Amino acid sequence: MDRRGFLRSGTAVGALGLGVNPVVATSAAEARAARRYRRRLPDGWTYPVAEELLPFGHGVMSGDPLADRVILWTRLTIPDPRGWDSTTVHDPQGFRRVPVRWVIARDPGLRRVVRRGRVTTSARRDWTVKVDADRLPSATTLYYAFEALGWRSPVGRTRTAPAPGDEVGSLTIAHFACTSWWHDVFNSFARVAERDDLDLITHAGDHVYDNSGGHPASRVWADQWSWDGDVDNADVRTPAELRRRYALYYADPQLMAAHHAAPWAIMADQHDYDPSTTDGVTTLSTEQAGRVFFEWTPVRPPLPDGSGRFPASPGPRKQVPVPRGDATLLSYRVLPFGDLADVVLLDVRRFAGRDGETSQVLGDRQWAWLERTLLASRDRAAFRVVVNQVNLGQLRAFNLPAASAFAQAFGVDPNAPEGEIYTTAWGGQPAERTRLLAWLREQGILDNVVLSGDSHGFFGNDLVEDPQLPAYEPLTGGGTLGAVGVEMVGSTAGRPGGQDVIAEELYFAVVGGSRGAAFADAEGFDARYRPAALAATLALEAAAQVANPHLRYFNWRADYGHTIVSVQPDRAVVECWSTPQRTVSPEQTLLTQLTTPRGAPHLTPVLQPDPVAGPRRGRSAPRARTRRA
Repeated sequence: MDRRGFLRSGTAVGALGLGVNPVVATSAAEARAARRYRRRLPDGWTYPVAEELLPFGHGVMSGDPLADRVILWTRLTIPDPRGWDSTTVHDPQGFRRVPVRWVIARDPGLRRVVRRGRVTTSARRDWTVKVDADRLPSATTLYYAFEALGWRSPVGRTRTAPAPGDEVGSLTIAHFACTSWWHDVFNSFARVAERDDLDLITHAGDHVYDNSGGHPASRVWADQWSWDGDVDNADVRTPAELRRRYALYYADPQLMAAHHAAPWAIMADQHDYDPSTTDGVTTLSTEQAGRVFFEWTPVRPPLPDGSGRFPASPGPRKQVPVPRGDATLLSYRVLPFGDLADVVLLDVRRFAGRDGETSQVLGDRQWAWLERTLLASRDRAAFRVVVNQVNLGQLRAFNLPAASAFAQAFGVDPNAPEGEIYTTAWGGQPAERTRLLAWLREQGILDNVVLSGDSHGFFGNDLVEDPQLPAYEPLTGGGTLGAVGVEMVGSTAGRPGGQDVIAEELYFAVVGGSRGAAFADAEGFDARYRPAALAATLALEAAAQVANPHLRYFNWRADYGHTIVSVQPDRAVVECWSTPQRTVSPEQTLLTQLTTPRGAPHLTPVLQPDPVAGPRRGRSAPRARTRRA
């Protein structure tokens, strides 16, 4: 066999790992770098990282799959006694640039290679690595890994989207929102990672919080118990601190397992992009926060013209560029999943309230993109799964206990003049919601499953312009108008919902404190104040459903968790799951299962549900570990 034939053979792959292709073969410089690199953390090092996985101490991740490509992500950690901040330490251990090899294959052992390449990273992008692996087979489960500094990363599992015409029996999506590291140990992520049927994990925002909020904490990092003073709890003030906040989240083993299990599609909410000022001086701008978001997530940047279209892959030897300027605000996009569904990600935050524009929620450019996207989807796909940061369905006024606390926590107003207690996004612009829902009806675009966030509870809505008789009939979803879609506002991973907002008010009243008083007293909070708030929460839920007949399921209790959606040719199934908040546990509880038929959207509870299980999507990702390359 000649040299070229040997390099194409499976024997070469097995013998040489990621370095078989001469384009990415290990160089003398890489070998020297591997000998120089030291994994040991310096004394006093507190930067959040999974030490046993160094230099890949934040694992791997994939995202935004298309039929022929998917984003692959990782980050290198190079410990240095001078500190963790890459904006001040540009050459940790003497490294200014590091080559990183990557591979994607059909098997967890990475022997049946589909695509490979080599890129470089540096402190300029906080040592992150983000490649757009292209020329991939559609509707296929694949496995990927990286090599750098003499080590191979954990192996992740991902999956490409189906192409038009691919036979797809169902699409299984896990949905999250408002994930708060301090207040939840992320059991839901571990349960999702255990599934073998996932096609996608979606997130409706507040993917990484800029502050702990001072709520009762399930944990802290490195014994930091000052909720507003310690760097890993307080408001982030600089790009470096925001990058560190992502590191805090990504070092969590349960979240890392979910990162390794399936591709993600993330839409940022306001906490992901919050700017910061000190003494009137901006220390973290919205654009800088956007750059960090694109550095640290496998989000596929759209073209900077606002069209929502994607650029071509930069190829196997170049990183995906990090957007700059106004392009850092652009993340609305659509991910087609063959003939079954389109996953549409909306942004109701960054283009809202612009002077002179008709759309005060989406902005005129995004509104035009959405119309084009949905019309094309109507003619191609059975369903639209819409990721939307804030409740689309109405939440009209009802008797709300602790009204001022709810106003502060969620931006609600029980005395709103138009009867809507939400005053942000769609609730703050009810005429725009009506415009959208009426347009969907006029265009015959009915099978819409909206997955939202922000409200820290499960809100299951039928979507209709006027949710009262005779326009809407709650038993069937019909009426003179009838529903044009359904919505599930996913719960939160630990950020306080209705029950805990009331409980914190009770806590403050007894101890004479305010925000932050219960941060270090989760045990006392859970034992005394959370139970005391349950009756008021149940009454609140009942009153809300009376005032809002389209609210088909409402749970604002301390049942924190995630949503599973199964999109099938004739229906969609929606499940709400809760997991223990304070301690790592294999337990999970199915709170409800609802279905909506194709062609007649209406959330209907299943009285004796069997948890949904889609087709198996290949072997699980191997246990997270690094090994010598």
